Amino acid sequence: MINRVILVGNLTRDADTTAGPATTLARMRIATNAVWRDAEGNRQESSEFHNVVAFGRLAEICAAYCLKGRRVYIEGRLRTREYEGGDGLRRHTTEIIAETMKLLDRSPAAEGDTHGNAADGVDLDTDGTVTEPEPAKGSRAGKRPTLAAAPTA
Repeated sequence: MINRVILVGNLTRDADTTAGPATTLARMRIATNAVWRDAEGNRQESSEFHNVVAFGRLAEICAAYCLKGRRVYIEGRLRTREYEGGDGLRRHTTEIIAETMKLLDRSPAAEGDTHGNAADGVDLDTDGTVTEPEPAKGSRAGKRPTLAAAPTA
C-alpha cells in the first residue's frame, strides 16, 4: 500500500512548536487552491486547508523558517487520529506527517537582498540534512574568478 502526500501551498500562520520529553513537534496549516471554469465559462476557485505535523529536527527547522505567507513544498503521509475535545466529545482529524519540507520562495527578511543570499530553494529532510540547490546554468555562484598570468617580455 502507498500512503504518500505532496502539497505545495502557502502557510496560513507561523509554525507552532512544542518541545516534548522525547522530541520536538511543529504544527502548521497550509492553504492550497484550485481554479477552474464552470459550464458558463465563469472562473471558479476553491481553497483547501491542510494540517501538517513535523517531528524532531525537521520540526526545529520548520519553527525557524515556516512563517505565515511562505510558499512551501511538503511531502509526507496521511494519518487519521481520534482525540477527545474540550467538550468531552470524541473527534477525528486527518493530518499530514511531514517527512520533507522545501521552501519555495525567498525569506521575507531577504526580499531586499540582491546577491541571492536568501534561504530559498533549500531542501530540508527529516534526518536534518540541508541540501542547497545547484547553481543555475550560466550562474557565477560558487565560481572563483581566475587571474591570467601577465605576459613576460
